[in-house]
Amino acid sequence: MTSLAAAVKERFSVELPRYAAILAFSTGAAWLCVLDIVLKQPVAIDFKSFYAAAVAASRGLDVYDVKVLESIATEMQLPHAPTFPYLYPPFFAHTFSWLARLSPDVAQQVWSSVAVVSYGLAATFAVAAVRRATQAPLGAARRIGVPTVLIALIAFLAWALNLRHSLAMGQVNPLVLVFICAALALSLARKDTPAGLALAVAAGIKVTPLLLAIPWVIERRFRALAGLAAGLAALVLISLPFGAAPAWLEFLERLPRMSHGAKIPGLFDPAAVPNFSVAGFYARLFGQDTAAIKTASVITILLLLGGALALGGRSPSPPRSLRLLLPLLVTMVVASPFTYVHHVLYLFPAALYALDRAAEQDRRLEMGALVVLLSLATIDFPYVYERFKGALPPLAMSVNLYVLLAIYALGMLLLWRERRETRAARESPAPESDREMTSGLAAARR
Repeated sequence: MTSLAAAVKERFSVELPRYAAILAFSTGAAWLCVLDIVLKQPVAIDFKSFYAAAVAASRGLDVYDVKVLESIATEMQLPHAPTFPYLYPPFFAHTFSWLARLSPDVAQQVWSSVAVVSYGLAATFAVAAVRRATQAPLGAARRIGVPTVLIALIAFLAWALNLRHSLAMGQVNPLVLVFICAALALSLARKDTPAGLALAVAAGIKVTPLLLAIPWVIERRFRALAGLAAGLAALVLISLPFGAAPAWLEFLERLPRMSHGAKIPGLFDPAAVPNFSVAGFYARLFGQDTAAIKTASVITILLLLGGALALGGRSPSPPRSLRLLLPLLVTMVVASPFTYVHHVLYLFPAALYALDRAAEQDRRLEMGALVVLLSLATIDFPYVYERFKGALPPLAMSVNLYVLLAIYALGMLLLWRERRETRAARESPAPESDREMTSGLAAARR
């Protein structure tokens, strides 16, 4: 027992400072992204909707009525127009209703601080997942210094995945990302119930992370699924004392009207060029045919999801699980009825692993392709479209989607290679030294 305690203490004394350093660095990098925004922009345009919804929740009003949110924004003289509708589950608005007690400026600063720390925690959990998958301690000596490379990649991804855009918009993405990364790290550590609980929080804020639980169904990880179900039930129960019961009924009633191809009052038309989801692509092709948009979108999402899961296999190893994550996260991003540039941030953990592996294995072409595609994915191409004088054909207005699909294809290629290499390693004969050791152990047993 004493030796076990000493081993645990030694491990924490070595690795905890390193993880703390990663947390401090990534949080600092995120804070540099948002510092001038907080100083110059009191209330961000998307946070305005969250804040108005929190005020509505605190007053017992309908958080899903955009007219209610508009009246609150007018009453409190919040900047930006229009006021976008609140589209998330009630848990988020009602449990964050305490923000309504703060002035808009102070609430914005608190929210930005939460987002900054969330990115730092997400990076820390993602590094833990990468170390688990590579089966190497954080400080292991390798040909390329791992901590230095990972820290450089965290800084690069903050830029490439346009963290600044999420922070400038006052988006919820960093908060959702931290729970996705926590679920990933816990899942790879085989701590299934906590992993399910973490994913439940991500799905309770934004529904689409539920797609990440599908591999658990295939792998029959029932504890993770039980944790997910318990977590979702807990979120509903937690929100009830805040008066969320009517909001949950309203949310369930409105959910079918917020699906692919649907027009949501107060929001962009599904065919608007800023929306580069699969549904946005088909809306630009099929016009007002909502049934065709929904059918084509669902079929495409199922094909993307099914292809990744089929290639991933039933019981993937930790490295293959992280390879599978890249096409899964791309599918999660484009599966939403509305996808904007800031949603690409969700690719962070899979991109970190892919870039780390490419650096470790000196695959320069692979790393270059990842860098280029990730950088292109967050370019605001809809702004570029506006520079053209003439109308562009519908197929030319989905460049961001095409880049994401290229990342999906690259992810599938990496997943196929990971699976092939794993199979080859299992089928290859053991080295002579291993065989001698095995025979020696067998003789010793006899």
